[in-house]
Amino acid sequence: MERQQLIKTLDQLHADLSQTEHVDPETLARLLAITSDIQRILSERPETSMEEVSPVSSSLKDVLLKFEADHPELATSVGKVADALAAMGF
Repeated sequence: MERQQLIKTLDQLHADLSQTEHVDPETLARLLAITSDIQRILSERPETSMEEVSPVSSSLKDVLLKFEADHPELATSVGKVADALAAMGF
């Protein structure tokens, strides 16, 4: 169930990103790459290991810090993804 919730949360983040203006293109590209990596890992491997997700999770936290300062409305969505990863043990 946690996996499905994470996928739904990622989908919501993508929807939020598509409706947000004035996002730094470099930060946006980085965030989209990270979330795409997470989705790819989850869809390709039924049993995902900590080693596979940990670097992606760490990158997501870095982007979250950037978004908290520049786009507080998006920080909540990014934070939900980070929380979902943490709930899964990543």
